[in-house]
Amino acid sequence: MADYKKLAATIIEKVGGKENVSSATHCMTRLRLVLKDEGLANDDELNAIPEVISVVRAGGQVQLVIGPTVDRVYDAVCKEGGFEVQAAIDENLDAPKLPWKERFAPKRIGNLILDAVSGCIAPILPVFCIAGIFKMFTILLGPEGAGVMPEDSNIYRLFTLVGNAAYYYLPMFVAYAAAKKFKTSPVLALVQVACMLHPDMLAIVEEGKPFDVYGVPMQLINYTQSVLPIIMIVWAQSYVEGFIKKVCPDVLRILVIPVGTMLIMLPLGLCIFGPAVSFVMGLVADLIIWLGTNAGPLCGIVVGATWNLVIATGMHIPVLTAMTPAWLEAGYDAVCYPATIVVMYATLVTALAYGLRSRGKANRQLGWTTFTTYALGRVSEPIIYGILLRDKKALAWSMIGGAVGGLLCSVLDARVWIFTGLGFPWMNVLMFSQDVIPGAISCLAGAAVTFALAMVFGFENKKSDEEAVESAMEA
Repeated sequence: MADYKKLAATIIEKVGGKENVSSATHCMTRLRLVLKDEGLANDDELNAIPEVISVVRAGGQVQLVIGPTVDRVYDAVCKEGGFEVQAAIDENLDAPKLPWKERFAPKRIGNLILDAVSGCIAPILPVFCIAGIFKMFTILLGPEGAGVMPEDSNIYRLFTLVGNAAYYYLPMFVAYAAAKKFKTSPVLALVQVACMLHPDMLAIVEEGKPFDVYGVPMQLINYTQSVLPIIMIVWAQSYVEGFIKKVCPDVLRILVIPVGTMLIMLPLGLCIFGPAVSFVMGLVADLIIWLGTNAGPLCGIVVGATWNLVIATGMHIPVLTAMTPAWLEAGYDAVCYPATIVVMYATLVTALAYGLRSRGKANRQLGWTTFTTYALGRVSEPIIYGILLRDKKALAWSMIGGAVGGLLCSVLDARVWIFTGLGFPWMNVLMFSQDVIPGAISCLAGAAVTFALAMVFGFENKKSDEEAVESAMEA
């Protein structure tokens, strides 16, 4: 944990002392100092401070890019220097205005999406850790393991409840973090998600009969454990709420802003933005099903590369449901299921490499925690959400390894004959049964490629991400 008092004293010293500071404020990522004499601030020495990402001089200010812990640094600087505490600036007005073409470049849009997902997930990392650890306890100590927790014991039921509740209500945690990220009302985001998770809504989905919102047909989707659809919905809410704030008369704000936002967001969330993610991943699911029937080797590559993303959106259930009857009739599967087993090993070694290779104590701790909970507790979501969807390099290495292993399964004709888990994830190679040797080769290759790429090329691990993880893990 950073020593903010010492850091504040160092910053004040490097900008010429507290007598040289006219005022101090901050935005989401920057500490902004108005100095009497900017020449007294030493940029090289400021940049040498580990907690300072970069130094920017703009708008008559010396701005220190700190990251998500800037509010703590700001409080410490004001206390150390005796400066007046001012409200945070709502947004970073110094961001460069990009040309229209660059603004919509595919690479930039992809990075913005990953950054948004990362920013919405980092604050809720403790949820994944809690769920994973409690689920691991029930497996290791419950009836499946040591048996010291009988299935009807209160402690077993309690730990099971904690693990299941964390994932069941995951959309609410995501909604809160996303609201903070997109600077919109957390309460409104939570109300929207509460409606989506309410038993009556789940009953409507389960019933399967058509339902509409203001006459607009609603897709019947169960959003429990959803992440990406919730992020998109809250992102949309930020614009709706912002628009209403601009046009609403002051005298009506307390009523019109929350009610108006909710009235507009109900059809947008339930009929457009929420289903949008499911639609896109549904196309991937349909592609996998089609490839599984018509193009075996290509299916292995696609499944190996995308399966964790399919799991993240919950579309793995439709894929498995659609294809299982054919597998059971044939007695084996040679195209889809083998690649999913390879992905388990690629995912597991990604967390292992993250524990060994990532920068920052909190990131390495996250790697070891998620590796342990998957290896011993069969819970992959902490790795998928906590690492893969936050770090594009980690995602890339696991996708490449999964694709390699999936291709090898097809080339070596490694077929899965057992369609139920055999215990811990690292035992699932036994599901290949009589094809265990080519299956093991494929799994080993996928894991080796993933691990080698991760150890050689490392991870994204931006400094701001490290601080976000550290802040979340300390929460």
